[in-house]
Order: sequence, then structure tokens, then C-alpha cells
Amino acid sequence: MDRAELRRRIAQRPNSVRFEELRRLLELYGWQVERVRGSHHYFVNGRWRFSLPRQLPQMKPTYVRQVLALIEEVPDDNGRA
Repeated sequence: MDRAELRRRIAQRPNSVRFEELRRLLELYGWQVERVRGSHHYFVNGRWRFSLPRQLPQMKPTYVRQVLALIEEVPDDNGRA
């Protein structure tokens, strides 16, 4: 599945998204896990940093919306936002 399709699927159902799906989406947009401290995963993309707490079984919709806004705002490795 490509990143546009995964983004679309996540945006359609923000109340039932797993952490692994958000992590995969961030990685497809050029973000990398810098470190993990407890339940918080720290992602980096160039000079940008973002902390995402892992929640089970599903992420809170607030964090899903933050990730979706972040990948639109921050350019990826190819210079695309």
C-alpha cells in the first residue's frame, strides 16, 4: 500500500487507528524513530521532532489528527509536503 492510500484510510477512521499504522505512515513520509522512552516514541525528520505516545488498543483521535497535519506541513525527503 502506498503512502497516499494509507493516509486516506487513516483519515477516514480517526477513531480506530492503531499505533503501528501511524508509525508506518510517519516512516513512509520520511520520519524515523529517534528513541523510545517508556510509551513515548520520538520521531525526527531533519530538524523537525515529534513525540507520539503509544496507546493500546487504539490511538486517540487527537494524535491521529496531529500526525495527519504534521505530514502535510513538514516536507519529506523529496521536498514534498
